[in-house]
Amino acid sequence: MTHPSERVAIVVMAGRFPGAGADLDRFWTNVAAAADCSSEVPAGRWIIPPDRCLDPRIANPDAVYSTRGYFLDPFEPDLAGLDIDPGLVAELDRLFHLVLDSGNRAWRSAKTDRIDRSRVGVVLGNICLPTDRANDLCREYLGGKLLPQVWRPVPQDPGLGFVAQVSRPVRRTNPLNRYVAGLPAGVLAKALGLGVGSYTLDAACASSLYALKLAADELLAGRADAMLAGGVNGSDSLYTQMGFAQLRALSPSGRCSPFDAKADGLMVGEGAGVFVL
Repeated sequence: MTHPSERVAIVVMAGRFPGAGADLDRFWTNVAAAADCSSEVPAGRWIIPPDRCLDPRIANPDAVYSTRGYFLDPFEPDLAGLDIDPGLVAELDRLFHLVLDSGNRAWRSAKTDRIDRSRVGVVLGNICLPTDRANDLCREYLGGKLLPQVWRPVPQDPGLGFVAQVSRPVRRTNPLNRYVAGLPAGVLAKALGLGVGSYTLDAACASSLYALKLAADELLAGRADAMLAGGVNGSDSLYTQMGFAQLRALSPSGRCSPFDAKADGLMVGEGAGVFVL
């Protein structure tokens, strides 16, 4: 039998999900009604136009056989009360926005006035795949797009005048976007002033459940008084769409039907959910 002192309370939850946004009541209504919140990929989301990579043949190289997925509407992250520069956040990928937005709203929804923040931490499940901004950074390095270049005159031998020389190129994408695995959770912990720190795990589809379990372990071991735990997916949807298409795991019908006889594969989705324990 579990002793009452060994129980962990789920105090609040916040999140952002396709078809519901940040409205959890609407999210649960969609779940209860088995609502299909999938859609065609939003215009401009993929670097390749969807019609150029769509091929009905299953597992055709460099192609997808479905362009439907579970996509979030554009949003502005809720940064109220966070110790972070909004200008920096604007330079970071939507993955960071999702974590900061959901984590901050979850924390503010709980009664935390008497909690010692030095004894609070974050455990986050995060599918560690390329993001939009990480790919931008990669293309800048590998595609020779570190432009415009800055030119400055360099004096040469007397009488020869000046010769133009290239100085360090200007990078358009903030290099912090290369840290797609652990940094989003770390930024949330830092912005909330949490002292236990943070870590991230990728256990594929079980990531969120493991995050909750490991956060509960911190509480039961007495290493923390409260924890934020949950999961996020903000990976580049074209990368995941094409990857699962090559695995023949993507649903040809474009509908997610878990535990149903008509289920024919998974669907790519994005969103976040964070609990305060």
